[in-house]
Amino acid sequence: MESLNRFKQLSYAKYLYTDGRIILVDVPLEPRAKEAMGCLKTVDGKELVFLETEQLAMDLERFLEELVGGEKNILFVFPGNGSNYPKSVSRICQEATGVGVFAKRIWTPGSDPFAVAGSIMPEVFLNLFVQTIVVVDDVISSGQTMYRLHRNNEWRFPRAKWIAATWVAQIPQMKARSGVSGYDRSVVACIVEGPNKRRVPINSLSTLREQPVITENYAKRYFLDASAFLRFISS
Repeated sequence: MESLNRFKQLSYAKYLYTDGRIILVDVPLEPRAKEAMGCLKTVDGKELVFLETEQLAMDLERFLEELVGGEKNILFVFPGNGSNYPKSVSRICQEATGVGVFAKRIWTPGSDPFAVAGSIMPEVFLNLFVQTIVVVDDVISSGQTMYRLHRNNEWRFPRAKWIAATWVAQIPQMKARSGVSGYDRSVVACIVEGPNKRRVPINSLSTLREQPVITENYAKRYFLDASAFLRFISS
């Protein structure tokens, strides 16, 4: 936790230290299936860790309540598909003025992942009204998606400060005081750290169900019985 001391503009509710692999349970999963997956043997002996979103949602909502009460002229931004899940259980996100924006982390087995992001409210050239932009997502891993979203849109919102809000975030690797370049502040329900400050594999259950190519690669790479994992993940 000493590694977080330099991030003065990063707030978090929970801290998780693990050498395992995390599955973010953002859609329903049968208890028996979860128990069975937890018992599967992995190729390297590392455990499978499940993070339930109920507590994460409650913790993030408290941060969002603080932001809504203290910031002016707020625009909530929901990037990509992952943000749909925090939004779906947040009263504040549903009631606030908000827009979706294209954003995606692209990964092909055998290559390094990279992030792409689109324009916020592309029909507006400049927005001088918005003073605070809150970008809500389910997971911040490298921070590259958040960074690219800011880089592509900062000039179009010249009076706005940027705040990142997420369920789960890795130990930041960027030097910004918030942990994410371009952002004045970050609020996180749960910070995750692995041994030697390394990033921990985090996959959402929704993604594993929706992207079979990634899921098959994940199963074959990490589990001795890949077919069993694939069977349980769809339960």
